[in-house]
Amino acid sequence: MPMTCARHMESEMDQKITVVAVDDSQIVLSHLTRLLSEMEGVEVVGTAKDGMEAIRIVNEAKPDLVLMDIVMPGMDGLTALRTLRSTTPDTRVAMVSSVGGSSTRAEEAFRLGAIQVIGKPFDASQLDALLVSERAEKVARTGKGAS
Repeated sequence: MPMTCARHMESEMDQKITVVAVDDSQIVLSHLTRLLSEMEGVEVVGTAKDGMEAIRIVNEAKPDLVLMDIVMPGMDGLTALRTLRSTTPDTRVAMVSSVGGSSTRAEEAFRLGAIQVIGKPFDASQLDALLVSERAEKVARTGKGAS
């Protein structure tokens, strides 16, 4: 019995999470990508600067998780989230927002299927907590660790 628990914990720790990062600010996108790249078991498989580009990259890369800004020029994050829910329903999406106190947008994001809304500025501990949760979710969903 202890062997099974140890094996499950090991597979959870070894489970790689693939991520697409989306933000219209190059500074924020670079910061986010750097933080994610420094985290063990995380692979950034794409970046985008707007919702339209995000949809294209997500459809190509099929990531486990998308971290996407809510407010962007062109196609915003909520519109992209709505599209992703219909085209890639298994992809989990967390929204990022600098719009302080905008509970309406956060509520809309959750209603559309976002798993979390992270406020800007964000730090490594917030991302780490999200990724630990996503890793456990992936292990539970797939029933195995990464090979």
